[in-house]
Amino acid sequence: MGVRILMRYICAILLICIGLTSVALPAYIPNPASYVYRLQGFSYFTVPAMHNQTDQIALRSDRRISPFTYGGIAAAHVGGAVAGYNSLTKLWGSSNGKFHFKDETADYLAFNDEVSHLFIGYKLTQGFSSVYRGLGFTEGKARFLGVLESALIMTAIEFPIDAYNPTQGFGLTDLVADYAGIGLAWWKSVNPNLANFDLKVSIKSLSGQRRAILAYDTSDYDNFVYWLTYRYEFAVFGVGYSTDRKTPKGVQPQLFLGIGTTIPDLIRPVSSKLAERLKPLELYFFNFNLKAL
Repeated sequence: MGVRILMRYICAILLICIGLTSVALPAYIPNPASYVYRLQGFSYFTVPAMHNQTDQIALRSDRRISPFTYGGIAAAHVGGAVAGYNSLTKLWGSSNGKFHFKDETADYLAFNDEVSHLFIGYKLTQGFSSVYRGLGFTEGKARFLGVLESALIMTAIEFPIDAYNPTQGFGLTDLVADYAGIGLAWWKSVNPNLANFDLKVSIKSLSGQRRAILAYDTSDYDNFVYWLTYRYEFAVFGVGYSTDRKTPKGVQPQLFLGIGTTIPDLIRPVSSKLAERLKPLELYFFNFNLKAL
């Protein structure tokens, strides 16, 4: 047994070293998920955790929720709505035009935008559900509120924010991807058989990374790789999607096969409790990959 544990540690160290050579360790969680990490971290680091048979975190939610908690939630929504709207309009422009649809066939992103919407909807749902569990809501209510919160936010981004933005437009495929990500997060939360599957993100180059929360131009989109992963103990296997281009309109889809790990998965063989505390960090996938397409 001692030899097996030692081999686990050696393999885990090798995997993380491989990942670090493929992309340098960033000083912050790469966009577009930095704010989702902070959101999830709020509950994971402040609420005692218990483990169940599906290796999912379960939080104590039998205490009575005070009126002050509801007041804080309302205040956070007002402040978050104002800050979010200001950030989005600063990044993409004001919504001061007429309603129109986005030309989905001429964005030259090869569905990378839709994949990013799916990922963000997925992570937002998980993040909000974690926060509501941390505030004392039952598992079922926290799950419902996480889905509702994410759906309202992602819908508002498309309508009215993008729909009336002269440079954007209402994106039907974006909205479908939003709801697909939200639905996937809900499905994972109620189905123990999906416990080891996840969506993760990595970046190709730190030099091309902007400080904006969301992708601003095509170079930002091309810098992200979005992964569908499967975890086996500390090892994580993934299929990733991204894009590349030689000219602004010459976009080429990319498909990657990767093996690596995450910080919580690396720590879990040593301390499962600490791994749960660091669970938000699992959204970033350190990996060695091969381009399959």
